[in-house]
Amino acid sequence: MAFGHSTGARSSSAPPARAGLARLVVGAHVSAAGGPHLAVGRALAMGAEALQLWVDQPRRFPVKPLDVARLRLLRRELERARLPAFVHAPYLINLASADLELLERSIDMVARALRAARLGGLDGAVVHAGSHQGRGYEATRAQVLDALVAGSRRARVRDRLLLENAAGAGGQIGADLGELRDLLDALAARRIRARICLDTAHAYANGADLSNERGVEAFTRRLAEADLLERIGLVHANDAGSARGSRRDAHANPGEGAIGARGFRALARVPQLARVPWVLEVPGTRRSGPTAREVRGLARMIAASSRDDHSVGAMRAAASAEVRTGTISKSMGSAHERIQRSKSPTSAVSMT
Repeated sequence: MAFGHSTGARSSSAPPARAGLARLVVGAHVSAAGGPHLAVGRALAMGAEALQLWVDQPRRFPVKPLDVARLRLLRRELERARLPAFVHAPYLINLASADLELLERSIDMVARALRAARLGGLDGAVVHAGSHQGRGYEATRAQVLDALVAGSRRARVRDRLLLENAAGAGGQIGADLGELRDLLDALAARRIRARICLDTAHAYANGADLSNERGVEAFTRRLAEADLLERIGLVHANDAGSARGSRRDAHANPGEGAIGARGFRALARVPQLARVPWVLEVPGTRRSGPTAREVRGLARMIAASSRDDHSVGAMRAAASAEVRTGTISKSMGSAHERIQRSKSPTSAVSMT
């Protein structure tokens, strides 16, 4: 079941009903200053069709209980706006830590994010598993799995966990697709249905060439071989601010980084990615987060991808008709050649 638009009222105990998106939607990480319910209006004001927010400070341990009243207000606002929405758990989480105090705090932060998703009517909670700090994945696997299960049980949530792929620096868990598959399979065996949040900048920094059609096709094959392609619930559509394979986590505005407009157009053509929300986590024009400019820019790239696909489809149909009637025009060249020209980078629509 892919995440998409809500089809009805959201209950406090069950996730929103999802039947998949009719088209790709672009959203943004939005400030929750003043209360998480205010993030919905901010998202709508910038033209976002999906949103992500913090409920806790990203780099501080929470000291107050969750504000249940404000989360219920958030649920009400989301029911009105009918936007796909997600919460991002704090960066401090390290479920592989050898420090037992940090491990316990990390489990609590996972539980808080999942509980906030349940109370606020959000589609999922995005979690970074953390770093094995040189001990290796196999040595920490059981601990990470037990911690994810414990957090889910504390929150009484079994179906909203999203594990994010990592850039790969410092022993980060989840940069390797095999690790993500292993965790998802092991969670499923413990009756917890988790999915993947695919961060494009992280994938690029970890070596995936997402800047062109061939690279995207190769990465898509890797996702399919790892049994992850159909298990993606959210895309963090961040351009890459670091070199491919650098393992450095750096985000750039869409079209301004190493992935570029061509890469995002290719990603938008992957059906399994196009049917889940895309959320921007980028610097924006003032380095304070995404704005309407970045949302519009990425939406234009995706629209250009759709137009290119329609154009190629029309020319293929014309080529078929010409062959059947024997009226191929020598002066215009073959329809096949025109299709190939339409696929070339020089014919792609640029972001404005």
